[in-house]
Amino acid sequence: MTYYKLLIQQQTYNGSTYSDVGNVVDTLASYHMACQEMPFKHLPELKDLPKREWNDESGEDVYIPLDGVKFKAYDLDVKFLYVGTKEAISTDLKNFIDFLYGRNDGGAALMSMYDEYTKSGRRGMYVTKVDNELFFFNDASIDAIAEFKVTFRVTDPVKNMKYANNKIVVDE
Repeated sequence: MTYYKLLIQQQTYNGSTYSDVGNVVDTLASYHMACQEMPFKHLPELKDLPKREWNDESGEDVYIPLDGVKFKAYDLDVKFLYVGTKEAISTDLKNFIDFLYGRNDGGAALMSMYDEYTKSGRRGMYVTKVDNELFFFNDASIDAIAEFKVTFRVTDPVKNMKYANNKIVVDE
């Protein structure tokens, strides 16, 4: 079975510029966390367009900006599988969750991600929730020990990211 990496880069944002914090992290290599499911949206839901309705006319008068429609931020539920050892699960989970919230040494809560399987990613993401329920696998033939879900808020729903030269960068 081929494993496709999920790469995360912690960042800061000052209102105009994203700055990287630390190195790009492969979730499997660093925390024994494999991404099972990450349903990136190519283009999410539209923001409401300004409009007027005239009583003496049918329909509505909609303003569409010349530079195109704008999109809403959205929540992204990602399923992770823990594929480490039973002895290390507690430490690995704690360290991974601390990393996601930016509570690691020198970390930042904002991040960009890149998924090798879908060849897509986003920036301006942060964690809103980590499920406190773990589903433990009992089948001895499967490598995964546990599964859990993390909810991310995607604040920049349009910029696609790519992985190049050991960095997660905007795909232009």
